[in-house]
Amino acid sequence: MLAVHGWSAQNPSTETDTGRLLEVVVTTATKKSEAEAAQDVPVAMSVLGGEELSVRRVTDLEDLSYAMPNVALDGIGTGKGIANFSIRGIGVAGSIPSIDPTVGVFVDGVYLGVSYGVIMDMMDLEAVEVLRGPQGLLFGRNVTGGAVLFRSRRPSGETSAQIAARVETGLDKRFTGSVETSFADGRLDARLSASYRDDDGWFENDAPGGGAVGAESTWVLRPVVTWRGAAQWDVTAIYERGGSDGDGPPTQNRFRFGGFDFVNDETGFSKVEWQHLVVEANRRVALGDGRITNVAGWREVWHQSLADIDATTDAVFHLFAFTEQRQVSNELRYSGWLRPGWEATLGVYIFSQDILYRERRVIRATWGPSFGGDLEHVTGGVFLNNDIDLGERWTLTLGARRTFEEKDVEVATPGKSVCHAVTHRCEYDFADGDSWGNVTPKVALQYWPGSRMLLYGQYTKGFRSGGYNLRNTSPVAPPGPFDEEEQDSFEVGMKSEFAQGSVRLNLAAFHNRLYGLQRQVTRADVATGGVQITANTADATIVGVEADAVAVLGDAWTLGAFIGYADGAYDAVRYDLNRDGTTAGDEDLDLPRLANLTYGLDARYARRFAGRGRLSVRLALAHRDDSEISVDNSGVLDGGDILDASIAFSPADSLTFTLYGRNLLNEVLRRSDFDLTGLVDSTYSPLKEGRIIGLEVRGRL
Repeated sequence: MLAVHGWSAQNPSTETDTGRLLEVVVTTATKKSEAEAAQDVPVAMSVLGGEELSVRRVTDLEDLSYAMPNVALDGIGTGKGIANFSIRGIGVAGSIPSIDPTVGVFVDGVYLGVSYGVIMDMMDLEAVEVLRGPQGLLFGRNVTGGAVLFRSRRPSGETSAQIAARVETGLDKRFTGSVETSFADGRLDARLSASYRDDDGWFENDAPGGGAVGAESTWVLRPVVTWRGAAQWDVTAIYERGGSDGDGPPTQNRFRFGGFDFVNDETGFSKVEWQHLVVEANRRVALGDGRITNVAGWREVWHQSLADIDATTDAVFHLFAFTEQRQVSNELRYSGWLRPGWEATLGVYIFSQDILYRERRVIRATWGPSFGGDLEHVTGGVFLNNDIDLGERWTLTLGARRTFEEKDVEVATPGKSVCHAVTHRCEYDFADGDSWGNVTPKVALQYWPGSRMLLYGQYTKGFRSGGYNLRNTSPVAPPGPFDEEEQDSFEVGMKSEFAQGSVRLNLAAFHNRLYGLQRQVTRADVATGGVQITANTADATIVGVEADAVAVLGDAWTLGAFIGYADGAYDAVRYDLNRDGTTAGDEDLDLPRLANLTYGLDARYARRFAGRGRLSVRLALAHRDDSEISVDNSGVLDGGDILDASIAFSPADSLTFTLYGRNLLNEVLRRSDFDLTGLVDSTYSPLKEGRIIGLEVRGRL
């Protein structure tokens, strides 16, 4: 069980039969010896527990793209599972595996080293935590926008089973289940979870001889075992393996088509396989009544895809890509009270990964040579965080992390060298290596004017790794190295509960200054299809505000709302962003991935009828503004209004039937939008699914 301390422990909200009071939401993101109530933590964050994920019918992270202020959890659309996340306007747009993300994703404490295999089917989670703003102190590099944390459900020591089946328009069928029990007189607990999904395809290709597009089958298996050797220590092993096999993306030419209409001459495919093992060991120690934790992780991802980039009925530009990534990591840390009023968290971290990337293109019906590159990457860090009480109402946080990393690459550029299309062996024309080091400090001050209100202010620094471009198609621009992207961040906020704990209101305002922005500059090219160059293009400033609230009204209604506003501009531009031969005027371009306004409303009604069961109704509307997706402002990442609704009936606590709808307004949303003018009169604009209607049956023993 997760322990809680802070105001929520002193003033706990407990659920009645009708479940009307606000629940205590806990977080493990601070890496302390005990989990904390999210309301006690001076970080702008959203925590969605397992039940909340079920209520929202979340299949993967992209289903949460409209769920939080200033957060966009989109995929790029080139292949299945490739993340292009943005938080507070700090995001990337591309599928080059060697380009590090701005939003780090962590599964059970293990960092995912590439954006591939991130947006896959989720199941049996205890929570998803989304931290907004740079988190470099505790999580290190590549969290300049924020961090997304997965927490798999651990075995509870009881014997139980759960199963769920649902069918959606598509048709999309999904089955999930879990079973757990205990052995060895309660010292060994085990849980097994499994998921299988079969999607026939939501889209229809309007090309001659076309048909359904979007077919996919996905399976996931996850055993979890916890061994408790004594009261002082425990070890949990979490293994997950999964695979997905389906069509390539439905790509639209927005110059010719609107709505969900499109024509493709190549349906393509996307195949993903992944597996990982996380072993977490905890030991209680007398020093500071603390805990020593070691988290060891290993992960492999295999990704292969073919996509119709030109979005026409001609083979103008098709792209085949193959990616393999292997990583190992280990974090050892201690957290405890070194003396009354002084809580410390310190640790050491090491991470290593190898990335192999190969690509081959069809340009005007002719297969070109295979090209790509290999990357070896090692990084390590040490960190220390101190929370020091300055009296009853004040807490000072002082911390810093020192990070070192080294990258070595070999790159094969088309026209200069060649790779074997089957064995993937290459004759490389570029070999290089570089190293970087950085310090990410944090200074924060907390003030408690009352038992249910927290005010805080903080300064922290974040950085994004320097590196190399493994997709190098330019004969004149080297694949790197480009330098680190750095950020200075200031944030003030308030977390509060009032009306006897029936209303929760959180506010935050931020000012981020970014230096050496790493951005992808893309242009269409007749010979190669397209050239993508990653460079430190500019400095910029982004400011914004956020608010989220939830209130219990009477004994049946719960209302939730959030709003976020962000605005930003270039301070200085050092790279020709719109390719007009000069940087003059480029500072007037809009920052990519920065949606000015996001907001959402969520209304829920729940009532238990004596002897007849429980009825639950949810209606939610969320909005996100359009934003630019490319640095030259030639493509738009669609925003829109997403309306979701559901009605659930439980004739018994162990059985629930739910009828639900997602995107009921049938908004047309694209994952990407790149102008191919210069190659063909078209755009690369892969579509998201529109209106979904589904029925789910969920039961437990």
